[in-house]
Amino acid sequence: MSNELDQIEIFEDEFDLFVLLEEEDKVEYLYDLDILGPRGAMLKQVAKLHKEHDDEFRLAHVEDMIIGSYRLCVTKYDDIITLNCDNLSIINKFVNKIMNHGHILMRDKGIEKTHIDTYKYFKAYVIFKLGMPICAN
Repeated sequence: MSNELDQIEIFEDEFDLFVLLEEEDKVEYLYDLDILGPRGAMLKQVAKLHKEHDDEFRLAHVEDMIIGSYRLCVTKYDDIITLNCDNLSIINKFVNKIMNHGHILMRDKGIEKTHIDTYKYFKAYVIFKLGMPICAN
C-alpha cells in the first residue's frame, strides 16, 4: 500500500483541493485516485463540495410590505415564496395578484414557519413561471 502511495502524483490544482478537504474526504479522495485517476477524484470532490455549498447558501430575498394597517412579509427563495401576515385575506389577495401576473403557485405544506416569520398566518408556495398573464375567466 505504501508503495502505491509513493507513486501518486498530486499536482498543484489537486493539492489545493486536497488541503481544503475534511479528513474523511481526504481518505475518499486517495481511494478514488486509484479508481478514477487524479482528475476524476478531483471532480468527484468538487461536485460534492458544490452540492454542500448550494444547500447551505441558498439566499433569500425578504421584503416587508405595509398594506393598510397590516404588514405582509414576503420571503422568496429560488422557486419558493413564503407569505406571513396577521391578516389571512391579505395573503390570499397577494397570491391572486401573483397568479394574475402570470405565475402558477402550488401550496407547499412541507415548509414550516421559522423564527423570522413572526406574524399569525403563514403560507408557502412553489412558483411556476409562465411568462404570460392568466385570464380570470
